[in-house]
Amino acid sequence: MATQRDDRSRPLPSARCSLCGIALPVELMVPDGGRACADIRWYCQDARSCTERWTARLPRTGYEAPAPSPAEPRPGPDPLPAELLGVREEA
Repeated sequence: MATQRDDRSRPLPSARCSLCGIALPVELMVPDGGRACADIRWYCQDARSCTERWTARLPRTGYEAPAPSPAEPRPGPDPLPAELLGVREEA
């Protein structure tokens, strides 16, 4: 009797990144720890994308000034007195 082949695709083992929180296949992750560690933390191999995701979700603190509307004129610098510019006033 012939044995049956199992052609069904199996889900790849995945892990969640400890920094950005994305779940990816283990082949795209880097483990931190080993047999001596009680737990293993996983990090993305693509450090740039991980950093972008991680910093994008950081809480924003402090005051953010509202952007001026395009119709509002932007204030310019205060005018300097003529004597500070070395210009004599004409009578």
